Amino acid sequence: MLNSWLPSASGDISRARAALRLTGASAIHVRGMDKLTVDAVREIEQIHSSWIEFEVAGEDHSLMALCADDIELWPPDAQPVLGRAAVSAQLVGSTTRIYAIEITDRRIRGSNEIAYLTASYKTTFSAAQDSTRRQAVGSHLWILEKRAGEWVVTLVSWSVWELAATSATRPPPTSSAGPT
Repeated sequence: MLNSWLPSASGDISRARAALRLTGASAIHVRGMDKLTVDAVREIEQIHSSWIEFEVAGEDHSLMALCADDIELWPPDAQPVLGRAAVSAQLVGSTTRIYAIEITDRRIRGSNEIAYLTASYKTTFSAAQDSTRRQAVGSHLWILEKRAGEWVVTLVSWSVWELAATSATRPPPTSSAGPT
């Protein structure tokens, strides 16, 4: 079985390396990578919270300031969007209005050089052509790297578990001076 070549609790790393060589797999060498500090976790939590705030406020430029130049977005059921220019164009071209994003089960793991964040979300939104409010429920995965002493978002991938109209589907009508 697969776990037969994994290191035992006693730390038999050499056996695992030998098994990896035999199977043709590669191992990631993690020399010098320490666990995340409490301060690093706080910084990443703040980046995540700021991203959510910027997304709800429609502040695409502020959101992009949190990203590396080689940012990658991996949406569900669509091609990845790669690089700052492409991601920025995708955000600017969006016709979705986001009303709220609720985050639960946020977990941050990694080292002081690279970290990943997982969380569940519930987003309330509408499309420009249809004011019906909808909710998307799913999860997302972020990868962040510490570059030049600052954490930056390098990858965001998400899944959608559920998509439905909300009970408060239409905002109240507004008066307009033009023809209806």
